Amino acid sequence: MSKYKQDILEYLMIHKDDYVSGQKLAEQFNVSRTAIWKAIEVLKTQGYSVESIKNKGYRITSVPDHWDSDLLSYVLADSIFQKQFVYEEVTSTQTIAHELLMEIDKPLLVLSEIQTAGKGRFKRPWASKRDTGLWMSLVLHPNISYQQIATFNLFISIAIAEAIKNVTHLEPKIKWPNDVYINDKKVCGFLTEINGDSDGVHTIICGIGININHTIEDFDATIRDTATSLKLESKTDTDRYLFIKTLIDSIEHYYEAFLTQPFKEIKNIYKSYSMIWDRTLRYTEGNKQIYGKAIDLKDDGVLVVLDDTGERHHFISADIEV
Repeated sequence: MSKYKQDILEYLMIHKDDYVSGQKLAEQFNVSRTAIWKAIEVLKTQGYSVESIKNKGYRITSVPDHWDSDLLSYVLADSIFQKQFVYEEVTSTQTIAHELLMEIDKPLLVLSEIQTAGKGRFKRPWASKRDTGLWMSLVLHPNISYQQIATFNLFISIAIAEAIKNVTHLEPKIKWPNDVYINDKKVCGFLTEINGDSDGVHTIICGIGININHTIEDFDATIRDTATSLKLESKTDTDRYLFIKTLIDSIEHYYEAFLTQPFKEIKNIYKSYSMIWDRTLRYTEGNKQIYGKAIDLKDDGVLVVLDDTGERHHFISADIEV
């Protein structure tokens, strides 16, 4: 029945502007009309609104708010991430991704409604509320040098910012190296982990968290002044399926660019999204902490910061306080 459900769902989505008769569906999939009816009932129980009119047929009028593996498969049919794993609840999508890559050597995607132990950079906790955000990990197999991986986050942060802009028409900004903000509040964070050997980097595990349809009450009181969501900024709900489709398309585009061209080719695009220029901010890297202004971004992704004494500091990765 699950197989019928996925096939029928895809067929109805392709023909979503038309009614499709039960007889047509039965002939299409070589099953009985009773089997079609049962599959339609399964769709309804899973949150799909299916209109049924006698002598006309079935038509999907709305899809569920929650992540459904069959609908995701349809939405991402052309993606390189054909190995998709959708969960109701996990400790962390990064943890699951690390486990799966031991058995799967192709690009894969891990998505969950809830993370009970989501993590960000520096192992900081990441709140992951049900039905509101996008909590996802992507696994890629680039076979590149350790030197080249240094700019991966810069390419991906552009991809995320552009996806947000294209879907919501908001003006997202990047806080180097891998946070995305809107109106000086954090809407997205991601972390990148790698596996490799003496020959180079063979696997990238990129965990992404984006606040999509959060209300202010969805955030813990301790972060309400510093966090935001696409809904809070745009004053409207965002279709999470439209968003993930747009995001994956954008990530694939910039991942291909990452593999085939140096960062300097898109550095000006990155700079146009950056929120740190001409602002005195605190930069922390390990035991080093300074206040200064970012004045340059090197072709290898290294950030140059000028402190108030005129000394230049070079950062490969730093925690920046806005």
